[in-house]
Amino acid sequence: MAVTDVADRLYGITFRPQELALYGERVQFDLRYAAMFDDPSEVTERHFSLLVLEITAEIPADEGLARNGGRMQLLKCGWELERRADPAQQVDTLPEAPGDVARLLERIAATVNDLAGRAGLGAPLGPEVITSLLHQYRTGASR
Repeated sequence: MAVTDVADRLYGITFRPQELALYGERVQFDLRYAAMFDDPSEVTERHFSLLVLEITAEIPADEGLARNGGRMQLLKCGWELERRADPAQQVDTLPEAPGDVARLLERIAATVNDLAGRAGLGAPLGPEVITSLLHQYRTGASR
């Protein structure tokens, strides 16, 4: 079976750069990677996967942005990967290729860091954060 990458592209983004800068010491990361499909029995040449990075922070009730306290979503960014399989395969059967998650996470980081820079803020997703997220993803740990 031959599998080739066709494209990777931004799937969607919600970002609060000022709040991320303000609450950066309280953040929690959630990184998820999964196949996307409607019918699990479908056999196709085109396969799609999605990497989503979500950053949230717990905000105490006495701080202005969260009226009653609670969790605030500071970032949710998804990057899609399209691959082609020859011959056609059932969806959700292509194995994760080495480097897929790292490459997509780098795309997310570049997008987020660019937007933060446009907002006059520093890059929140530096190399150390990326390395840590990849390690946590590979070991199944959460941060």
